Amino acid sequence: MPSKNYNFDFYECKTFNSSANAVPKTSFEILNGMFTRFGQGDSTVKQIGSNSYELRHIESTVYGFKGIIGKHRQNDLPHAAVIGGDEREISLEANENLLEKAYFTYHSDYSVLIIQRNHLCISSNNMGKYLTESAYVTSLNPVIEPADLQWLMNNHVQIRSAEFAIARPTNPELFNDIEHDFNNSIISTLNGTGTAQLNITLRGNARSDVAEERYLASTVKGALRELQSKFDVKKAKLLLENDDTLITHPVDLVSDRLLYNKQIEVEGRYPPTFEMWTALDEAREEKQSELENYFGELNQERLA
Repeated sequence: MPSKNYNFDFYECKTFNSSANAVPKTSFEILNGMFTRFGQGDSTVKQIGSNSYELRHIESTVYGFKGIIGKHRQNDLPHAAVIGGDEREISLEANENLLEKAYFTYHSDYSVLIIQRNHLCISSNNMGKYLTESAYVTSLNPVIEPADLQWLMNNHVQIRSAEFAIARPTNPELFNDIEHDFNNSIISTLNGTGTAQLNITLRGNARSDVAEERYLASTVKGALRELQSKFDVKKAKLLLENDDTLITHPVDLVSDRLLYNKQIEVEGRYPPTFEMWTALDEAREEKQSELENYFGELNQERLA
């Protein structure tokens, strides 16, 4: 049978109050509410942009939940054709849509969502919107490789240069509690100018031996972590340098995200459901040590 390569991305799932009067709610509670509604046969459909999303499946597990998110495509349906041949419209009934699906698991211990990468179905940004409800805003923050995180957070490692590409936020409530002036300035620029994407390059003076001139300000590190957790960051390339040894280390906070990939035999065009569940379980098992390095062991105090 033919096989395809499937990628599974890791995200820290965080839910924030967008209303001061709202009782705090966790991402687990958001998903548990959806699990209850799904089991009762209530609608889980949410309109995001021009597409409708719904839970096609969700079940409770010992670690949290596993499920399938589906996107209903209603406009601009493609044509079917053979190479060099005639094309025809795809025939659908009046109440039918094209359906794209992505499998996911949610692990409550670290509040980690592992989701099949399927850009035709849903992005992490839209998955966060799907898990957002009334007074609660949910964001999916990519888990980056622990080795890169350790470099970034080392007190002797400074930032020599940084390149960013940031998309304009579409849910302004998520940015109410921005702590860093650097990120507040980005929000003002994106919202005030109508810019769809902002590209920024920051560089120190590589020829200088004076730390204040050679490196970016130390506060940029905190701004970077907030930037990654709050914004839809398209590019984040850093050049780090140890101020003792002058050893440099490039870090890409986008491409160095934690992921798992697996070759899966497909039936027709789609993988068997049990193979996808197996792959998601293997993803968590294989990346367990990286998750412990990133979040800390469960019985340890965490930084945030």
